[in-house]
Amino acid sequence: MSWRAWWQWLSGWGARRQPYLPEAEWRSLAASIPVLQGLSGPELERLVALAERFMQSKSITCLGVRPSRQQLGWMVLQACLPILNLGLDWYRNFYEVILLPDAVEREEPVWLDNELMGVEASAHLGEAWEQGPVVLVWPEVLHDGQWDGYHLLIHELAHKLDMLAGGTANGMPPERPGVDIAQWQPALESGYRRVCQQLETGQPCWLDEQAAEGPDEYFSILCEQFFTQPRRLQEQEPELYRLLTRWFAQDPAGRQPRASWSDGAGYHRRGA
Repeated sequence: MSWRAWWQWLSGWGARRQPYLPEAEWRSLAASIPVLQGLSGPELERLVALAERFMQSKSITCLGVRPSRQQLGWMVLQACLPILNLGLDWYRNFYEVILLPDAVEREEPVWLDNELMGVEASAHLGEAWEQGPVVLVWPEVLHDGQWDGYHLLIHELAHKLDMLAGGTANGMPPERPGVDIAQWQPALESGYRRVCQQLETGQPCWLDEQAAEGPDEYFSILCEQFFTQPRRLQEQEPELYRLLTRWFAQDPAGRQPRASWSDGAGYHRRGA
């Protein structure tokens, strides 16, 4: 066999790579995830294709946990929901997902009342590193996918999307058609200030206090709300919801069953 024939044979072998899961199994997994309810046939087909490509191009490292093949497929379908109408290239700034059994304990610097620097222990359920992996606590990921306002996986992936604009998460993701910085920045800053003011003055706040930690956390929590309690986000922050529908090219409020909608304030993040 000539080198050219050999190369063509190898290229053909790569093109015929076996799918991660059969089509019917992907669809069965998707049907078990509430936040994927309401996707059209073509949308579901695109989501499955993205999930297959995700599994082929990203490394999933399991440290101390042993998820099944089906569980990983279930996770990846949800990972691809934010980029359903954007494409896998929007996840180009990471190549690995690391799954852990327990929260990551860290000591982080804090300013004390006397203006001295101290340290404070904190537990992280997920992390998105600049130009590095996405780290997730697997038992927490297993709670994702409900219409409940929270989604650890989407939260960390939103940080990654945010970082594409300049390498640092700051609540200002790259511009998209219909959402330029002149529209996005004032809307996000206004919403962020309202949350901070509500928490500082003890007023009822519809978001968890983590949203006041910085514009980056506010943005990621908005993305969680967008995909898991879109009707509530639409009611509380209609302009931000409108801009997010343009940015993600999706309108999840139209998919959310009315029976799953909650307008209750005082939500608290799992594991916090």
